Formats: sequence, C-alpha cells, structure tokens
Amino acid sequence: MSPMSSAIIEPSGTNVEPSIDTLMLTFRFMVHRKLRRKAHGQYRRHSTRRYIFSAIVIALFLTLIGIGAQKLELATTWPELALLVILLVVMIYVVVKVSIVIRWCFYWLVLATLALFIINGGSFFEQLPTPSNPDGKMALGAKIVLVILALVECITLGIVFLMRVSYPRIILRAKWLNCKTWWRIREMPQPSSKSANYKTVIFSYLTWDPDEYRLERRSVSYVGEFDELGRPHGLGEWTDHTFTGEALQGIWEHGVPIGPFKSQEYGTGNAFSNIRIGFCKNSTDKDSSTAFSTARDPKGLSYGAAAVECSVSGKFFHHLPYVRIIGKGVLRSDLEQRAKDDLEAPSVSLTYPLSFLSTYTESLQSRPSIRGSFRGISSRRSAPLSKSIVVRYTDRGIFIPGYIRSRRRQDVNEVMIRRVCPSDTGIEGQRIVAPGTSETDGDPSAPQSQVPTLLIPASSGGGSGASSQSEDSDSGSVKRLSILDPLPTTPSPEDERRSLDKERKKRLNQAGLMVDGWRQVVDVDGRASSAIAASRAGYEALVFVHGYNCPLTYGIARLGQLLSLGEFPPYIKPFIFSWPSSTTMGYFNAKSVGCSDDVAKDFRQFIVDLQEAGFRRVHILVHSMGARIVLSALRKGYFDGVFAEREVIDIEPSMNSTYGSMTGLRSRRTVRYRDSVLSHGPTPHLHGTNSDSLDSDDPSRPIQLATFTLLNPDADLDTFLEEDYWTLSKYCPHVTLYADAHDGALFWSEVLGRKKSLGRHPRTLIYGPTSEVLDVDVVDTTSLDVNIHSIRHNFFNLNRMLVDDLYEVVVLGRRAREREGRLSNRWTFSDDGTENGEVYTFLCAPSYVVNK
Repeated sequence: MSPMSSAIIEPSGTNVEPSIDTLMLTFRFMVHRKLRRKAHGQYRRHSTRRYIFSAIVIALFLTLIGIGAQKLELATTWPELALLVILLVVMIYVVVKVSIVIRWCFYWLVLATLALFIINGGSFFEQLPTPSNPDGKMALGAKIVLVILALVECITLGIVFLMRVSYPRIILRAKWLNCKTWWRIREMPQPSSKSANYKTVIFSYLTWDPDEYRLERRSVSYVGEFDELGRPHGLGEWTDHTFTGEALQGIWEHGVPIGPFKSQEYGTGNAFSNIRIGFCKNSTDKDSSTAFSTARDPKGLSYGAAAVECSVSGKFFHHLPYVRIIGKGVLRSDLEQRAKDDLEAPSVSLTYPLSFLSTYTESLQSRPSIRGSFRGISSRRSAPLSKSIVVRYTDRGIFIPGYIRSRRRQDVNEVMIRRVCPSDTGIEGQRIVAPGTSETDGDPSAPQSQVPTLLIPASSGGGSGASSQSEDSDSGSVKRLSILDPLPTTPSPEDERRSLDKERKKRLNQAGLMVDGWRQVVDVDGRASSAIAASRAGYEALVFVHGYNCPLTYGIARLGQLLSLGEFPPYIKPFIFSWPSSTTMGYFNAKSVGCSDDVAKDFRQFIVDLQEAGFRRVHILVHSMGARIVLSALRKGYFDGVFAEREVIDIEPSMNSTYGSMTGLRSRRTVRYRDSVLSHGPTPHLHGTNSDSLDSDDPSRPIQLATFTLLNPDADLDTFLEEDYWTLSKYCPHVTLYADAHDGALFWSEVLGRKKSLGRHPRTLIYGPTSEVLDVDVVDTTSLDVNIHSIRHNFFNLNRMLVDDLYEVVVLGRRAREREGRLSNRWTFSDDGTENGEVYTFLCAPSYVVNK
C-alpha cells in the first residue's frame, strides 16, 4: 500500500456506477467481520459460577473414566502410571476448555453419563454375570452409548469448526460463491442524492434472527465516496440493520474499511474504534514477536504506520486490539536516499509515516452523523467541526493548538468560538460570553447570528486590543458569565437559512465548534510547507516507549487502546518508539542493549525528525523498562540542543556536578525555573529562546518536552533521585510518576537487580543530601482494582480512571493538585514522623464495595 492510498483521494470521475454488484466485495468483508467477532468471542468475568461449572465438567469426565476402571490394569509400573496421570491431566484440561467455549459438548457429556449410570449401573464395558443377566449382555449398551457420545462430540466440533473457521474464510475468499443467490439479495429503491460527491446504495438480504429463531430480511446501505470501479473508497458510512451488523463510519479503501473509523453493532451497542499510529523501530525483531538474542538493527531507524482497532464500549472481544501494518517499515537511510535522487521527494524522513496519519477524519472521534453531512455539501475537502477546543494563554495572546490565526488584524487577546448546529435541528442554545471584558451595548435591531457563541478574552486589559471586538464578533462582551435571553427580533426563515448557509459554507453539515478568524490545520505530512503549518498550529507528538519483552504490534495495541478510550484530539499525533526488548528470559540482555549508546542516538534522531517535521511540543510516555532507556539517554546528554531548556531564574552555587548533561548545573537544591512559580501563567520561557521564537514559523528551533510520564517505571530509585531528575527537570516542567506498591513485575526486577525500583515505591521523592522535595507528581495506583491483571504492571490503557487522568496530563497539562475531581492527596512522613510531602491517590471505591 502506498502512502497516498491512506489519504482521501480525489476521484477524477466514476467509470462504473455504484450498484449492488460493485458492493459485493464490501458486503462479504463486513459479513466476515461479523462472523469473526462471533468466532473469537467476548471477554467474560471469572466468576464463581465458572469455577463451579469447571468442577462439574471434571467430575463428569472422571466418572466416565472411572466407571469400571477397577477391573482394568491400566498401569503396572511407575513410568506407566506417570504417563497415565499426565494424559489424564491433559485430557481434563482440554475437555474443560472445550466445554466452556462449546456448551453442547458439556450437554452431551451429561447425557452420556446419565445413560451409562442407567444402563450399566456402575460398570464400564463388562458386567459380571447375575441371575437376571447371566451373560452380561448390558455391556453392549454401554459400548453403544460411548460410541454415540464420541460420534456426537466429533460432529459438534466439526460443525463449530465449519461455522467459526471455514465458513468465514469461504465468505471472504471463495470466488465461486454467488452472494446474490446465497443471501437472496434484493434491490431496494435508491434515494436521490443531493450531493455530487456522495452516493447511496441500498439493498436487503436474508439473515438469521437469533431472537425469533427464523430467517428475516434486513436492509444494508452505504453512503459515501466510491472509486472508479464503484467500490467504497474515501469517506463513507456502512449500515447493516441485523442484530450484530455494524454501523461503520470512516475511511474506506477500494471496498475495505482501513481506518480511522468508528463502528457500532446495530443491536448490541458494542462499539469499536480504529485509529492510526506511526512507529519508529530500530530492532531486528519481527513486528509481531521478539527474539532472545535481540539486537539493534545495524541499518538504523525505520519508519512506518499501523492501524489498530479496539473495543471501546459494551462487550470487549478477544481478538481486539487488532493491529494492521498499513505502512511497512522503511529505513530512514532509504528515505534520505530517495530525497537525494528525486528532487520532488520530501526531504523530511517523517513524511512517510505522517502521510498515513494525516487524514481529516481523525476528527471522527466526535462521531457526527455522516448521513447529515452528505446533504448539500459543497466541498468535501473542508475540515470537520471539532467537538472540543483547547485554548491556551501565552505571552503573545491566545493560542489554539491545531489552528492558525487567519486574520492578522484580529485581536490576539480574545477569540470567538461558535457552536454550529445542523440545519435539521433548528436553533439551539443562547449566546454565552465568558468574563473578563467590559460590557457594551449592541444594537438589538441589528442582524444577529443565531449560532451560539463563546467569547474568551485572555485577561482584562492584557494587550493593545483588549477592549476591541473580533472582526466576526456579533455582540459586545459582558462582565460575568451569563446566558442572555433570546433576542427580541426574530429573523425571517429566509434570512435564517442564508445566515446558516453562510456560516456552514465549505464545512460538513454537523454539530460542532467553529473559531472565527482561525483556520484548522488537519493535514500534516512532514513536507516543508506542512512543517511550517504544523509549527504555527502548535502540533504536538505523543511518543510511547514500551517496556521489555514487547513486540512492535503489542506496543501499538496498548497505545491504541489508550487513545481509543481517551479520544485524544487530532492535533496530537501518536508515535511509538520500538527498541530491541528481547523475550521474557532476556531481561538482562534487553537492559544492556536498551541502555546502549546506539539506542540513545536512535531515539535522539527520532526526536530531531519530529522537530524537523514541525512539531512544537512532545509528550513522552514511558512504561516499565522504557523509562530506563529514555532516562539513560537523558543522563548521558544526548538531548542537549534537541529539547529546549527551561529558563533558570534563581540559583545559588553550593555544590558542583559535572556528570553528563549536568555540566554547569551548580546547585541542585536552589535551582528554580520560571514556570515553577507561574503554574497558571503564560507559556514557559526556555533557555536561549524567547516567546517570539517559540511562536515563529521556524521548525528547526528546539522542541519542547511538554510532559514526561512514567508508568510503572523499571528504573533505579536512587539513580533517579540523584541524577535523572535533575537532568529531566532542565527540559520538562511537568513530570508525573504512576507507581504501584504491589507491582509483581517490578518486585522481580528488584530481586534481580538488587536495587529499589522507582515504580514500586509510591512515596514523596526527596533528594537526601538537601532534603529537597522533587517537583514530581507521584500518583499511587495501588488502590485501583478494575481492569487490572494480577501482576499489576500493565493497565494504564484499560483502567478508566487512569485513562482520563492521562488525558488531563497530556492534553490539558494539569498538575496533580489541579485534578481535584479525580485525585486526593495524602501526606507522607519521614522516619522521624515529620511530614515530608504528599502523594496522590484516586477518588474511587474498590470494586468489591457495593450498596447493601
């Protein structure tokens, strides 16, 4: 697949008219998706009922084996007895597993046991002669029961294999299958389309109704774009009205949904999300597995992209997250060579993965109604409306990530945000104005926009234009947040229609937010012009560094689940840095290779490429041994000149330190940074830069390390207190540590390494020589017990409390003390009983606490 195939392609003209015949490939693929979900099954709670069921199965199976076994000499020596026991254990395990998945196997087992008891009365094959049965003829009946049981069990397993394995493959791949005949497909009246860009195809087919236990006819429709062969291609929505059918909205490629997309089962409500993630890999391992003797790839970095589908609501399925590599890894050296050989080729290496990530439908996270968006649209290249907008205050006025100010004369200290409503919902809401500006009296008789607006000024009197109005502002400001009464004059329906059409021109007809005088930047592909646009729009990168024994696809799946549940904004582009992480038994090998200079240089090069692509800020999430890898690179000074240094405003020399990048840092105890004392103020100053350079269009300036989050880090506690923190604090103003006192993986790390692990001690971090409390938000996750494995080492992407907390850290930049609705602080004490700091815990009850 080429990089350009991931973007929405402008069709030059449709050669084949979309019809039922052209949608058969898509129909078969969607049926295959439905059957695959059923075959893999859903996660189920490990309840007491399941253990009782397993015990009953074992008892029944042992009963069948034991009937009459007293008369059989099955084992005469110890080796034979040991082999018999092993075979018996394996058979019990297989029977229990199969019976849990296929309940009919359990039912046949119960019937056979009852029949044997009735027929044989306790004997297995033979029955001793009795006055009533001198020849023992009833043994024949027991043999027949056992033969029938084996036959029925085999037939049941064969049917299940056919329906769950063979049939889905036939549906997807068999060219001889006539879909119209098999499903009795019929045409339905096609609605007239009001758009030249989007068309609709509707048909019906026969399907099995699980509720009514009979065949019923259901309808299927597709609304969206098509390629020259009449197959879904581009933006579109598929709706299958069967019970487990899907309503899937997103990006299609030649008849197949490739993502990003949102999907939901029609009857069950189970929801799924598909997002795209870029990756940077420097190991020789395969994408889906690791090797014990892993090593760094001598050819260097390779870039690519993947699409990952995750469950987000309702039942969660075993086969999800599912990772599909849509952009195979290409060596960075090859990308550079292409740029040298072809003058038209992009010179930025990250252009390749970004070409897969830059699609405006990433804003589908808001799940707008795509059917409404296909009516009367004038330009499908227009950006979708956002459901949420982040507004930041900087030294140069208001800044909106993902947007560029399109009007130079606009007041930099205020911004007008409008809520746009679909035409079929009418006028909703009143005007909302935020505090901070003087109240002016507008002309009530003047034409007013009926779209609700939100006026956000930076501060009272802050800037030359603080009292002036935006060019698109419809009314004056007020002193306090208020909801005004409806305007006394109501425009005519014709004026209302013209006003709404003007506001929604070149936009999808959906509800959302629109910023007056600002242009949304939705496509960032790493090229020179795009890098400047990304820099001006404040695009940010989220980099995840996984732990040891983690293949590339597994790391992508974990990050994809986090982003799918958190619904991070589209201006934050996700990436994963995959390093040689070895296998379960290769802990020391992974530590040695990961902390090497070669891996550190590769990670530095990756950050430099992000900087050249126009990213202004980067958020780094490190999990397990990934923390050791990144902290080691920071400690060795590999990021000097790459990350922008914070401005030191207070320092008193009392100690000297010349370790690595710590050279010149004369005092650890008294170093103070500007943003440490202005936590709610403007954007932090950086050493060697000013606010003008930060907001400039030059993508080569140092990149800001906005947040650094440690998730159950496998790093030495003492080394972090003495060295790593002081290096990290030079670059990052917001460091968060999530620690768990019951982390089983870090327990063995401490045993093997004979050092305390940073992620297993949720306490206040204090630098011993000076007793200084480090500026790190320590969050204790020990009390959490939902969606957490017994090892308690890898749950940051599933636990809802932790997912929402990470969203506030990365997107909103809130410190722990500002997240009062989710966190509660508790004091920690030193050995002498004095208070020495605070640690934060989550405000939630344990899962076993219920109402009486």
